[in-house]
Amino acid sequence: MRSLATRFLTLALFVSGTALASMTASAAPLVPIVSFLQHWDHHWYVWLPGDPVYEAVEILAAKPGPDTPPLLWVFFTERAPPKHQINYYNDAQVAAARAAQGAAAQFADIKFSVTGSDGEPRGVAAEFVDLQNRKVTIGVEFDRGTTLGTLGAGLTDQIGHSSERLLLLFFREKGARTQNPHVTIGGTDAAKLPPGQAYPLPFAAAYSSNILVGGFPFVGLDVSFDGGAEKPGRGVRFAPTATPDAYEAAPPNIGRVTLVTVSDGALARYQQRDRTGAHVIDIEFDPPLPPTSDLASETVSAFKISLDDFRDLLAGSIEVCRDGGAILIDWRFDKPAWARSRVLRTTGLIDGGAISRIDLRALKKRSVNALRINAIVDPSLICNGGQPWP
Repeated sequence: MRSLATRFLTLALFVSGTALASMTASAAPLVPIVSFLQHWDHHWYVWLPGDPVYEAVEILAAKPGPDTPPLLWVFFTERAPPKHQINYYNDAQVAAARAAQGAAAQFADIKFSVTGSDGEPRGVAAEFVDLQNRKVTIGVEFDRGTTLGTLGAGLTDQIGHSSERLLLLFFREKGARTQNPHVTIGGTDAAKLPPGQAYPLPFAAAYSSNILVGGFPFVGLDVSFDGGAEKPGRGVRFAPTATPDAYEAAPPNIGRVTLVTVSDGALARYQQRDRTGAHVIDIEFDPPLPPTSDLASETVSAFKISLDDFRDLLAGSIEVCRDGGAILIDWRFDKPAWARSRVLRTTGLIDGGAISRIDLRALKKRSVNALRINAIVDPSLICNGGQPWP
């Protein structure tokens, strides 16, 4: 299963925010979410029924440019909850950045080759040395005539993987399955099925093409509105674009976040692009979310989330309310079915009439349900009287 990362795994953690420059704080668009997005060309997944620690290994590969070697990310997922991942990258800077953010990550000199042609399933061979100084080899091949299809493709259920860290969006356009992969760890083939056991799913390995990995990480970020330089670390600023009613944050080497508003400053769309600018998470709000200055009472809106041209992959409702010096934004999902148990809360702190910090967290479903029952008696409890939910 997949873990948190950005296009080149520098972990693009952003927040939608407010543009200053020519606009006043009273007209500032709402700050709805923290997001990231990356795109990968190839993805391989192999079950490891013969390994006592890891349930699967995955390889992601992307070509940054025509004259550059592919960026590689190999990671093993542990069997035991919360299913942590051990990550290896063939880029030392990326590995160091991920390790600095708390991930189990290290650089590996990965030997890598691909078989097959564009438009068909691709085989892979990879070799490197792991954290325990064991030689790891990975091999996946496909029979001649195997074709790409949509079976098992689309938006993938997170099934609890890294759910304490983010709501993950993992989308694969097309894929294919195969049998008899090989994954040797220290000389033992962990992909080999032990006698009397069956694979967790009806395949041993799979390949996917055109992969979008994004989502909403549970972090806090500072937001700058003074028109100055980008803030260091986890902080961004927004400025007006040449397009009327649009505001943009573009920290270097990360990606671009765009806020699209209507004439009264209400937020109609939130867009997170990957580092190349070629791919996008697009969130539509209907009706648009009012600006900070107009939040005198609770506002309810519907949202739809798309990835590139794959429309309305997620949908639900959003509730926004003002609570003293903060704005609370609660996200509830109607589709897909696996996301219905997830409730997210964005808390925006207000300073001088504009949002200065945003925090995204997951809420416990039980606490949410209890609060809704109590709100029938006391509607003010929908924002929990300013107190954080458990």
